This record gives sequence, structure tokens and C-alpha cells, in this order.
Amino acid sequence: MKKILVLMTLLSSILLANGTNEVLEERIENELKMKNIAQISNYKVDYDVDVYENQMNLEIEFDGVKEPRLDYNTISLEAVNISRKIETNLDTIYVVIKFDPMIGEDKVLFSKTYSK
Repeated sequence: MKKILVLMTLLSSILLANGTNEVLEERIENELKMKNIAQISNYKVDYDVDVYENQMNLEIEFDGVKEPRLDYNTISLEAVNISRKIETNLDTIYVVIKFDPMIGEDKVLFSKTYSK
């Protein structure tokens, strides 16, 4: 009976535990929000970070009525610099900037891979 109880406790702790990269991902997302690298009026900006091994995927999504006109290369470079300050072991960072209109499909505005 004790073995079953210990096994159940171990399994539940594994299932409920956050991944090792989840804290890092949330930290990078919060830092990007705090720095306001892509904040413009009339748009909701959402950041999604996924880290695995020494690679990171970063998605910046603008929600609004019409497509924003911005310098996407500057925004992505700033996001990469902030991310590399937080986690120096990132070899490759893939950045995608998308626009999510109120009606219709998402549109990719910019995508680029940054390597060390």
C-alpha cells in the first residue's frame, strides 16, 4: 500500500510540475512586455516564447483592425537582444511577427532566424 501511495505522489508531482524552460519562457515574455518593444495604440500585442535546448521561437502578434506599419526588423532585433541578455546560451532564435485581424486569417508580416 505504501508503494502505491508513493508512486501516486511521484506521478502527480511529475504531471503537475512546470517544465524546466517554462519559467525562462515566462521571464522572457514578461521582460518583452515591460520593455514595450512593440507597443502601439489601438493594437493588442501578444508575445509567445518557446525554448528548447539552445533554440528559441518567438512569436509577436498584433491584434487590431488594420495592418500596422512598423520597422519589423528593428523590433525583432531588440527582442533578440533582450532574450539573449536573459539567457546567454541561446544559439538560434527564430522570430515571427504576425497580424491577427478582427475578421479573416492571420498574416505573417516578418520572419527571420538569428544565429550566434
